[in-house]
Amino acid sequence: MKTKSFGWNFTGWSVIAFYTVCGVLLLLWPGLALTVATVTLAAVLCIVGLVHIIGYVRGDTLEGLLGYGLTKGLVLVLVGLILAIRPEILTTALPILWGVAMVAGGLAKVQMAFDLRRIDHKRWWWMLLGALLSFVLGAFSIAQPAFLALAVTQFAGISLLVEAVLDASAMLLMKRQLKQLKWNA
Repeated sequence: MKTKSFGWNFTGWSVIAFYTVCGVLLLLWPGLALTVATVTLAAVLCIVGLVHIIGYVRGDTLEGLLGYGLTKGLVLVLVGLILAIRPEILTTALPILWGVAMVAGGLAKVQMAFDLRRIDHKRWWWMLLGALLSFVLGAFSIAQPAFLALAVTQFAGISLLVEAVLDASAMLLMKRQLKQLKWNA
């Protein structure tokens, strides 16, 4: 693994940028952000569903029998239409989805904390505190979706901004530590 590429990898910084943009949109314009997200998701699901259906109709018979392309396509179109007709479903599911994402981010930070500990970084426990914060925000979002229903988009925005700051800090810290290890080796 190249130590130089770790701190500036495209995937990590893309996720941080996505979290930041979504967080700001959800915080400042929650109604607009939720409407755009719902319409976009509904459209994408319908398009992907139609691609599956067309692939099934135009595809090989044996492949069609084994691939469930028609079923996948119909289910995706159905979910897309349901979201287009009843967008409030996304509002109800959003706290749980964000909560799961926050818990997953916390799990990644736990590993980073222990990786820092393994290389004898003195403040490795800061990363562990960041993981704990991700867990608490995620668990709250999962456990209290009804409570959060009124402010779900703003809560998700704040959570994403916190996650972006924590992830950016983690990546910068890991880059610095890897750079020091390289110089000491």
